[in-house]
Amino acid sequence: MAKCQSNGKGWDSTNWDLNTQQPHGGQEWSTIANFVEDFSVTTNYLGPPRKAIAACATALQHIEHYPAANFEPAHSDLAAWLQPSDPKEISSRLMLGNGASELIDLVTRIGAHVGDFSVRSAQQYKEYERAALASGRNLINDPAKGNMLAVVNPCNPTGEYLPIEQMKEYIESSCQDHTTVLVDESMQLWRGPAWREDSLVSQKEWIVNLLESRDIRVYIIHSWTKIWSCPGIRLGSVIAPTAQHIADLKKHQVPWSLNVFALEFLSAAIKDEEFLNLTWEAVPRLRARTENELTKLFPSWEFHGEGWLSWLWIDTKDEEVAASAVKLAKAAGVPIRNGGMGYGVPTFIRLKVASSEKQDILINALKPLAQ
Repeated sequence: MAKCQSNGKGWDSTNWDLNTQQPHGGQEWSTIANFVEDFSVTTNYLGPPRKAIAACATALQHIEHYPAANFEPAHSDLAAWLQPSDPKEISSRLMLGNGASELIDLVTRIGAHVGDFSVRSAQQYKEYERAALASGRNLINDPAKGNMLAVVNPCNPTGEYLPIEQMKEYIESSCQDHTTVLVDESMQLWRGPAWREDSLVSQKEWIVNLLESRDIRVYIIHSWTKIWSCPGIRLGSVIAPTAQHIADLKKHQVPWSLNVFALEFLSAAIKDEEFLNLTWEAVPRLRARTENELTKLFPSWEFHGEGWLSWLWIDTKDEEVAASAVKLAKAAGVPIRNGGMGYGVPTFIRLKVASSEKQDILINALKPLAQ
């Protein structure tokens, strides 16, 4: 297996085997004695929906039984939520998994064309690269010369976002025939109540036409652990071009991939419209507050990403400043992400959107850098 592209630079402590695994954030919180908030991740600052947590508690009574092998009724609940106009149609092309990571690996090994792979951005979620390298693929720079392309939209961590028509144009113009495209829309839901209109979820006819005319397979990946702040139970899904592609993946998925807690959580979270409405109202406001307060202290810093995203990608312009910011934040119990950790851009830092009270803790911790 090809070694993961994850040198140890920037990782002051880790639970990962850096010789064999692709490291990710969110691992420090349990080792920080004065922990307040994990700003290094991109999960919803509201935490998990209370109704979904209550559903998990109720699921304890079923712990002596196996979870449903077909993931019902959570599977149907998600299908109806993703495509209210025709839940049955999308249900046949939908598959749940133990986080997006399981499904990324499955599609890469089983559902994708054989050949080299590329990514739209060198700074994007690294699990696609890990899965491709592990399956023996070569990483190349030009999508037009490969047979697999991974696009994270919006891109985590850079925050770059392609509206639906730009995304379609990019895929059509960048890919040669006989290519598989994995589009990760995990953070696209943050866009607001009209998210479906700007999502590939709404583009069934275009996806079918691309498959039939050029043999380009477009898979849509979602990690539901960010919007509903539940990485501890692992929830993901993939929408394939056809039902047959899903059938091919199912042959290789281990049974009972989701436990009873994850399934009950998903069904309850989908129904909690109040939680999403609060998210869509509060996150842009709090994100703007973070940027405004940090700009007052550090006018030379550059802030990247759409205003509705759950994190900020910041270029401090100085590698030592970024490293010092990471140390000061961790000492204050509010760890942030170093851009040198996996992404190879050590002047950058990433921090999540949080409540104003917790923002203030982080901002105060960083003030020595402004002196």
